[in-house]
Formats: sequence, C-alpha cells, structure tokens
Amino acid sequence: MYFLEIFSIFLLFMFVGLIFSPVLGGCFALLIVLLVFSGVIIFFSLNFIWFLLAGLIFYAISFGIKYYRWYKLPEVNAYLEENPQCRLEQGISCKYCNSTDIHHHGLFNRKSRSRFYVCSSCGHTLYRFNIL
Repeated sequence: MYFLEIFSIFLLFMFVGLIFSPVLGGCFALLIVLLVFSGVIIFFSLNFIWFLLAGLIFYAISFGIKYYRWYKLPEVNAYLEENPQCRLEQGISCKYCNSTDIHHHGLFNRKSRSRFYVCSSCGHTLYRFNIL
C-alpha cells in the first residue's frame, strides 16, 4: 500500500532533482528530502495527494511572489528616464553606486525571456527586460 506512494515520491523527486538539483543542493539533499517525506507519509498514514497539493500551492504562491517582484521593477527605458545620469556610452550604470558591472538573470531559469538586471557591486536589483 505504501510502496506505490513511496515509489511515486521517489520518481517525483528524482525528476525534480534532474531539473533543479542546484536549487535543492544536489543529490544528497534530494535523498534527505525524499527520506523525510516518505517517513512523514508512513508515520502519519497520509496520502501522497496531500503532499502534492501542498507542493502545488507552495509553488503557485512562490511563482506569484517572484513574478510580482519582477513586475514592480521599472523597465529599462523607464529606469533610464528616471536616472539620466546612468546612461553611459559603454552601457548603463547602477543608480546606487555608479558601477557598470551589471549582470542579468532569468526570472525563472537561465533561458527565461523575462530578465532582471542586478548590480554586481552593491547587489541592488535595477530594472527588468523582456527578450523578444
């Protein structure tokens, strides 16, 4: 009876581990999470559906918060209109520390079309950009 639930959890976390292993801390952390979840399911005699539902709700809330924070950032043109001193010949500078060392990050992964730019010197998130 518990074998199917434990096996489905194992497959789920292996799939997640293949895709998001740097986020979860690698294979060792994935195995620890797998053992803890399977132990909780067996100890409390819970169904896997409740853990799946809780995970989906947590993922939806995290997705919404991350997207909302990204959406609140100004776009690159609005950032340059608000801070005309940041427009340089060689690029854009940070409005906080005037550094030109700015790196972009994808909103959800490395290849995401929705990007945000962060100053490497002071760590402030500056603006957002959509790749066509």
